[in-house]
Amino acid sequence: MPKLKSDPINKNDLIDYLDSYSDFSFELSVLKMLRDKDIKCEHGGSYEDPVTSKFREFDIRAMKSIGNYRLRLAIECKNIRENFPVLISCMPRRESESYQQIALVSDPNSNDNPMGTPIFKSRAKTLSIIKEHSIYKPNEPVGKSTVQVGRAFDGTISANDGELYDKWSQSISSSVDLVSRMCWDGDDGDEKDFYLSSVIPIVVVPDGKLWSVFYDDDGNRVREPTPSERCSCFIDKKYDMGSKLTGTKFWISHIEVMTFNGLGSFVDSHMKTEEGISILFSKDGISEALDRF
Repeated sequence: MPKLKSDPINKNDLIDYLDSYSDFSFELSVLKMLRDKDIKCEHGGSYEDPVTSKFREFDIRAMKSIGNYRLRLAIECKNIRENFPVLISCMPRRESESYQQIALVSDPNSNDNPMGTPIFKSRAKTLSIIKEHSIYKPNEPVGKSTVQVGRAFDGTISANDGELYDKWSQSISSSVDLVSRMCWDGDDGDEKDFYLSSVIPIVVVPDGKLWSVFYDDDGNRVREPTPSERCSCFIDKKYDMGSKLTGTKFWISHIEVMTFNGLGSFVDSHMKTEEGISILFSKDGISEALDRF
C-alpha cells in the first residue's frame, strides 16, 4: 500500500531519498567528476547575495588556469526526478544576443606587457567577442523559456519553473564573486604578464532529464522536443569587476543548463588543453574587439 503524507518517515525512507532525490548526493557526484578531471573546485561555501544582501551557500565553483587563460564556473546542481524533466524552449539567437565578454587583466605598472596596447593602462578591461567569433553564434538555438514538466495527480500535464529557477538564480548570484575575482588575477603569485579570464554560470541536471524544443521567429514549432546535453539561455546580466569604485563592468550573456555528461564533455573539450580553452577566447574576436577601441 502506498504511504500517505501523514505517515512517519523512517530510516529506509531517508535512504531512498538520499539515493534517489537528494540534491546534495548529486552535487557530490558532480564534484567528484570535476576533481577527477583535475579541475580545481570550491565546495559548499557562502557568499552575500547581491540582491537580498543575505548570505547563501553555493554548490560548486570550478576554476581552470592554462597558460594565460582562466575560466571560472559557477555551478549549481539540481537532482531532477524521472517524472519531472526540464524542457527549454528555444528560438534563433539574434545578433544582439550573440556575444560573450572576457576580461583582460594585467599589472598596469608592468614594463613587460606583451600586448602593448592602451587598454592595459587600467588593471582590468572587458572585451566583447561578438557574432561569428562568439561561442554564442547568431541563429543558433538559444533558450527563452525553461520549465519542468510533469503529470498531476488527476493525470493532467503540469509545468513549473520554481525549483529550477532557484538553482538558476543561485548560479547567477554566485557568479558575482567570481567576476570580482577576475580583476585580481595575477595577484596570487603567478608570474604571467596578463590574463584572459571569463565566468560561466551553469545549472547541472542528471542525464536524460534535459529536453529542448525549437521555434522559429514566427512562433512555429520547427523541431519537436529532443533530449539534450547542453542548452544555453540568454540572460544579459551586468556586474562590477573588482568593486563599484573601479567602474569596470562585466556582462554575462548566457547561463548554461547541462546534464552530468554534458558538463563532463564541456570540461574535456575546453578545460583540459590550451587549444581547447582558447576556443572560448577567440583570438580573431579579441583582435576585432581591440580594433573597436
